[in-house]
Amino acid sequence: MPSLQKKESHQNLEDFHKKEQRDLMIAILITGGLVIIEILGGILSNSLALFSDAWHMFTDTSALSLCFLAGKLSLRPPTSDKTFGYYRVEILSAFVNGVTLVLVASYIFYEAIRRLFSPSEVMGFEMLTIAFIGLIVNFVSMTILSKSMLSLNVKAAFLHVLGDTLSSIGVVTAGVIIFFTNWYLVDPIMSIIVGSIIVYGTGRMLREALHILLEGVPSRISLKEVVDTMKSIPGVRSVHDVHIWSITSYIHYLSAHIVLRKEDLSNMDKILNETKERLEKNYQIVHTTLQVEPEDYEEIGEVHT
Repeated sequence: MPSLQKKESHQNLEDFHKKEQRDLMIAILITGGLVIIEILGGILSNSLALFSDAWHMFTDTSALSLCFLAGKLSLRPPTSDKTFGYYRVEILSAFVNGVTLVLVASYIFYEAIRRLFSPSEVMGFEMLTIAFIGLIVNFVSMTILSKSMLSLNVKAAFLHVLGDTLSSIGVVTAGVIIFFTNWYLVDPIMSIIVGSIIVYGTGRMLREALHILLEGVPSRISLKEVVDTMKSIPGVRSVHDVHIWSITSYIHYLSAHIVLRKEDLSNMDKILNETKERLEKNYQIVHTTLQVEPEDYEEIGEVHT
């Protein structure tokens, strides 16, 4: 029964992953079309906020494409020299996309500060019209991606589109102010606000990607709780050398040594199965490697004092 459940769980992951890929492709097509519209609109209106949004959208189209390719590559089966498969490519993609977002925000800050000291005339109506179209398109893309965010890779893509949506809201707001007041400084000011929001949202995603690359314990799992759960299973005397890490954001692994009482060694199969079932049920750890040791076991080469 446990093996059947694991097979069904694996199939569900594959189906969800394919849905993520379809949603990413739709978002790529939508975002790519908007880039062209916003570039033309930026030229027509002379709006830095609109140009910044267009540049941001262009990098996001590239980022979404990278997410899509990473997702495709991660579906490849394990090989003799890559026994974990290619899931980690998703995390590398998320990390690269996070760095790209920070670089884009840095460029926006630079241009905005330059315009603060040398304001340029902006055509508010044209800027507002293009920005409003961008807002609608970005909201559609964001809604599509929000329905499928299992992997950190797609979460990175969602952050890109969320940044686009916030940027469009900022540009629309700036366009309204310019249209009614001709206060052109709001254009670079809004660019700085949008850039700050992008950096804030990206920081969390980058920390998570780095945490996975460094093989840290998944953020939603407590090592102490896992150990306590394993020790609570009848027959388990102690647990040591516990390692928990993620291959990608939704696939967690555990390896550990469990010490059994002598009288419970005959129940080893039952204890192992119960341990694995609890780890999967309570912590979604579906790949478990356990080394069983009797309570008087002494490892060769181990020094006792």
